[in-house]
Amino acid sequence: MSVASIPSPRVPAPSEVHLSQALLDRIIDTTSAVHAAGLKSFGLLVADPSHPRFPYTAQDVVFFDPRKNRRNDPAHRPAFEAQGSYFRDYDDAGFVADAGELLDVYRRLDDEGVEPVALFHVHRRQPANFSSIDFRLHNPAYAWHLIICLRDAAHPVLRPFAVRKDDSSEFGIDPADANEGSELSYCGPEVTALRLVAEAPAVALAS
Repeated sequence: MSVASIPSPRVPAPSEVHLSQALLDRIIDTTSAVHAAGLKSFGLLVADPSHPRFPYTAQDVVFFDPRKNRRNDPAHRPAFEAQGSYFRDYDDAGFVADAGELLDVYRRLDDEGVEPVALFHVHRRQPANFSSIDFRLHNPAYAWHLIICLRDAAHPVLRPFAVRKDDSSEFGIDPADANEGSELSYCGPEVTALRLVAEAPAVALAS
């Protein structure tokens, strides 16, 4: 999936990211409903580029249509299955956004004057880890990535990760790969866990 470039962060990489409680509730409610329908969620977190914490914050979310997941199209399925037995056993392991939908989303974000700051996706069976395939597929334009674990649907786990990946790092997957175990945690120094801070509404803070 190609993505637009994101301006360099105006603040040093922090130890935490900030989302409003209302946004977190929306993310959990929507991904849980999609999960209950037997589908996988994937999308973008977006923010106002003038925000002082940009890009380590988000004010809104974009959910790609899970029914348009192109992961199992003939052009993509062999590359996913080359990532190991997990990806051969589960055809919902992985997400490829529909190109037309992706273009429509970026046009809308441009019109609204907001920027995508992070990717997020759901792990339906895995823990909330940032895996080796997640690192391979992470676009270096994004400073962080949110993993949502729903293997215990009654107790969602959300974990953000800072990802320092330069343009020369390996990107993408290929049918010629033989990457057994790529669903396991990526252990390189480029990935570090962040703390997720839920911000209360301004009215609640004032009171």
